[in-house]
Amino acid sequence: MGWTFAILHWVAFLLEIFFATVCIAAGLFYITEVIEDYTMISKSVFKWSNIAVAGAYSMLFIFEGAGIINLLIGILTFVIAWQVIEQFPNIDMLSPSFIALVVAMVLNHVTAYFFFKDRFLSFSQIIAYFTICVWLVPIQLILGLVAGENILPTSTNSRGSSIL
Repeated sequence: MGWTFAILHWVAFLLEIFFATVCIAAGLFYITEVIEDYTMISKSVFKWSNIAVAGAYSMLFIFEGAGIINLLIGILTFVIAWQVIEQFPNIDMLSPSFIALVVAMVLNHVTAYFFFKDRFLSFSQIIAYFTICVWLVPIQLILGLVAGENILPTSTNSRGSSIL
């Protein structure tokens, strides 16, 4: 094969990466719009996905022999995430619970790395673990940060009736 096919191959590969990136960006933009328009439903989805991920951690511990450290760090991460979800849609990125969540997410990634370092699993199993157990709730919260920017301010007077 000549150099023409090699150039054609690389140009097509770069175009495929570009189009995949644009599709992912468009999908994430759409999801943020849905989260912004339906904040209460989104909060409910965040809570239930948090519960499901904690359940997945428990099942991995019981049935797959995942380490106790991995389980405890994962559950701790999602207990802290629950506190941040309670603030949704007005998540303060400088609040102690949000900062603790970021630290816990990094620690969760590190423990997941060490969990898979000594185990020989397929790539799809490792990606499934990271997608569901490590990335799902943090990505939801990151996408949900946009919802707090466009919430109209409301306040109440001393009798509880709306000023607006």
